[in-house]
Amino acid sequence: MSKLRLEIGEKHQHWVLSKQVTTSRTGVVVAASARAAEIGAAVLAQGGNAVDAAVAAACALHVVEPWSSGLGGGGCMLVHQARENRYHAIDFSMKAALDADPRNYPLAPGNARIGTFRWPRVEGGRNMSGPTAMLIPGAVDGLGQALERFGTWDWHRALAPAVDLAERGWPVNWYTTLAIGTEARGLARFPGTRDVFLRDGHYAPTVEEADGVDVIRNPRDAAMLRRLAERGYRDFYEGETARDLLADVAACGRTWTAAELAAYRARIAEPMALDHAGVRLLAVPGLNGGPTALRFFERYLRGHAPAPSQPTPDDYGHIASVMRDCWTERYASLGDTGPRDKCTTHLNVVDAEGNMVSLTNTLGARFGSRVMLERLGLLMNNGMFWFDPEPGRPNSIGLGKWPLTNACPMMVERAGQPWLALGGSGGRHIPPAVIQLLSFMLHHGLDLAQAFHTPRIDASDPAQVLCDHRLPPEVVARIAERHRVSLIEHAAYPMPFAVPSAVQRVGDLNSGMASIDVPYSVAVSEEDLAHPHPAATREGNKP
Repeated sequence: MSKLRLEIGEKHQHWVLSKQVTTSRTGVVVAASARAAEIGAAVLAQGGNAVDAAVAAACALHVVEPWSSGLGGGGCMLVHQARENRYHAIDFSMKAALDADPRNYPLAPGNARIGTFRWPRVEGGRNMSGPTAMLIPGAVDGLGQALERFGTWDWHRALAPAVDLAERGWPVNWYTTLAIGTEARGLARFPGTRDVFLRDGHYAPTVEEADGVDVIRNPRDAAMLRRLAERGYRDFYEGETARDLLADVAACGRTWTAAELAAYRARIAEPMALDHAGVRLLAVPGLNGGPTALRFFERYLRGHAPAPSQPTPDDYGHIASVMRDCWTERYASLGDTGPRDKCTTHLNVVDAEGNMVSLTNTLGARFGSRVMLERLGLLMNNGMFWFDPEPGRPNSIGLGKWPLTNACPMMVERAGQPWLALGGSGGRHIPPAVIQLLSFMLHHGLDLAQAFHTPRIDASDPAQVLCDHRLPPEVVARIAERHRVSLIEHAAYPMPFAVPSAVQRVGDLNSGMASIDVPYSVAVSEEDLAHPHPAATREGNKP
C-alpha cells in the first residue's frame, strides 16, 4: 500500500448521494440546469423532436451556465434519427485561427507542467486565458447545422427561449454564486466580463429585482442572440454578427480574417462504431474522447472475464491498467498533423419516437478565456490550452489546426435500435466516466441507476489513479499494487471526477439519469412540466 495517498485530510465532506431515474413514455431531457432541461422538455411537449429540444436547451445553457458552455465555444454531438434508423456525428470543435503562431506561445523557463493535461507552462499563461487563448468558435454552426439537417423547428423558434432568458435576466442560485466567486480574481482582469459578473472586484448581482431575487443580465449578449434568431446562424460567421466579432477580436490584438471565419463549417460524418459485448458502440470520429473510449473496449476483454455482478477488485484493477495504456497512447499519438478539430456541459435527449441526442459543448476552462467581446457581449473560449505547447508533437499549436479535446458523447445500439446515449462534463475525466458507466452496464449487468451509483476511478492522470473514497478497501489495494493511488472524496468544488448523464430507451419506455454527485444536474420529462423542478423556479421563467 506504499503507493496509496489519501487526499481526504481535513475536508471530511462525506455525504450520502442518490438520485432516481426519471422514466416516461414521452420525452426526457437531462441537462446541467433544471431551467435548460425544462426548456428542452417544453420543446418536446410542443411537438419538437430530440434535436429541436437539444438545440434549444444548449442555447439556454449559453445564458444560464456561462462558466461552462456557450456560443463562444464548441463541441460535438451524436444524433439518432428514428424514422431512418440512422446515426450521425457532428463535430463543431473550436479551431485555431491563422494568427495562432506557435512562436507567440514560448515555454516558460524551467520544467513546470500545469493544468489538466500537464503541458509545459507557457510564458504569461498565454494559452490559458486572455485573447491569445481564444480559438474560432464552432457552437453556432454546429447547433445550426444540426437543427437544419435533423430538426423540425426553425432556428428562430429554437433560439427564442434563450433570447427570452437573456433579455429578462436569470436569477442567481447557490451554484451561480460558487461559479462566479471562485473565478472572481480572474474575471476582474477583463472589463467586459467584470462588468457583467462582478461589482467592485467581488461577486455581486447586476440587478436586484423587487421581490429580492438577484438577477444577472448581459444586454449585449441578449442583442446578439436576438439578431442571430432573426438573421440565422450563419450571420455569426458571414453577416453583421461576424463583422462585430472580427472587430472585437481585432480590438483584443488578434488578426482573424473574414475569410477564415466564413470558411468555418461543422463536420457531419458517420459515427465510429465498434461491436462489443452484444451491442454496437458509437462515437464521434476525430480529435475527441470517443476514439480513445472505443480503443479501451477493443482491449478490455482480452484475457479478462468481468464478474457478472458488481465489479470486483480485479475488474477495477484491469480497468485502471487498460485505461492508463490508452491514455498514454492518446497523448503521444493523437493530434491534427496539418493545418485545415475543464469546464464543459453535456445534455442528452430522447423523444417519444426514439430520436436521440448526446451533445457536449464547452468553453474550455471555467469561463473560458474570461474575455467577453465588447460589441457582442460574448464570453469566449480558451481552447488554445487543449494544444500541447511543446513544438514537434502531434497536438502542438499550429495555424488553422483543430485541438485534441475530451468531449465524449456516445450512443449504444442494441438489437438494431438505440438503447443508450450518454456523456459528461469534466475535462479529461469525461472519457473515463463514460467508459466505466458503459462497462458497469454491459459487462456487469447493472441498470442505469445502479451504474450511476457505483463508485468510479480515474486513470487519465499520468501521475496517479484517482479512487472514489466510497470504493471498498480491497479495490483500492488492488489498484495500488501497480499504480500510485490517491483516495479522493467528492466536493462541490473543485469536482474531482466527471459529471455524467444519460438517457435510455427500452421498448417505448424512456429513462433519464443525471449525475448523482451534483445537485443541479437533472432529468426532466414532458410530464414533469406540470410540476416544475424547484431549481428551475430559481433559474428563470417557466416554459
